[in-house]
Amino acid sequence: MPGTGRSLGDQARVDVLVVGGGYAGLAAAIEVARAGRSVLVVEKGPIGWGAHSRNGGMAIPELKAGPASLVRSYGELGRRMHGEVNEAFDHLEARIATEGIDCDYDRTGQLYLAHTPRLVGHLRHLAAEHATIGEPVRFIDRADLPGEIGSDAFHGAVLYERTGGLHPAKLHAALLRHALDAGATVRDRCAATEITDRLDGRGRFEVATERGAVVADHLIVATNAYADGLLPELRRRVLPIGSFIVATEPLDEDLARSVNPNRRMLVDTKNLLFYWRLTPDDRILFGGRRSLGHASVPDAAAYLEESFRRIHPQLRDVAVTHRWGGNVAITLDRMPHVGRLRGAWYATGCNGAGVALNTWLGHRLGLVVLGQAPPPSFAELKHRPIPASPLRRAYLPLVGQWFRYQDRP
Repeated sequence: MPGTGRSLGDQARVDVLVVGGGYAGLAAAIEVARAGRSVLVVEKGPIGWGAHSRNGGMAIPELKAGPASLVRSYGELGRRMHGEVNEAFDHLEARIATEGIDCDYDRTGQLYLAHTPRLVGHLRHLAAEHATIGEPVRFIDRADLPGEIGSDAFHGAVLYERTGGLHPAKLHAALLRHALDAGATVRDRCAATEITDRLDGRGRFEVATERGAVVADHLIVATNAYADGLLPELRRRVLPIGSFIVATEPLDEDLARSVNPNRRMLVDTKNLLFYWRLTPDDRILFGGRRSLGHASVPDAAAYLEESFRRIHPQLRDVAVTHRWGGNVAITLDRMPHVGRLRGAWYATGCNGAGVALNTWLGHRLGLVVLGQAPPPSFAELKHRPIPASPLRRAYLPLVGQWFRYQDRP
């Protein structure tokens, strides 16, 4: 691991300090370092230990709201945000291709599956929204679903052609390698604990870390679901919600084809949704959550295992070989939160769709601090704070109950 356990010295001095060593933090560091500026990335845990290496590996150019809904809610800003989500996907595909990143990337397309007949009309409308602006999205009727998925649990779907699957840890490892090759310094197991503004002309920020103090002209905070007290305001922006995944043993070719003949990324329409896919070695990777509250990996895995066997009865005898979980950053408005707090730039809350978007947001914030690009349009959003901790304990179960009511068949 880069820089594990190493001191930063009495006081490190860099042009840019990045807190968080995930997709966003590393992408920002790459831009800064390639511009010839000094940049330090500090990570609280082992580098890559969070969702960046353990997610479902789905690169999705889509927010919870469709393009027309974004325009209705935000006007021209909504149009620009939808454009940036697509730009993020294009950026990721281009980065993988031009930099030769070996991360098992495959543009498979994604099915957004109606778990209840009540949502079929909504999906038809959603597909039409995208088609109106020329995007390769179409509705699939229930009668045609057998050609796409081996399950009778769904009532229709939207097919997004511009979606891909990849190995998240391989992507993260490539970004880390590129940051180091460009000249960035990376220190893991080095939590940033406090920010102090400086007025002596020798740097805008002084940041205390577990390995020493850092003085920097610019600060980017990219901690996502693992925000601590560095910028306490971020705790009121995101909910760290558990997401869990199980993986099966490799399936034989015929069984894999019976489940997912076109190797799509699969997501259902529930609030407490399921997401699943085939891996390159034909395992089923199946993820989701049962509630918004705490859950252990064994309990969550048992629920997921029962769920995928119910959706795909042909998998009843397939063994589960791997189980894991972690947090994703969820926001009340289901929008990514980007902006400035006390002069520091931050990006957080991609709501489980951060493979492409987080990478692009980090890239963009790197350009912002270099003075080479304007902030992302998401920085113009106004956000409602999440209730403080004492209220949050009561708030989350109520939200979870509402989600389960909405998710009924």
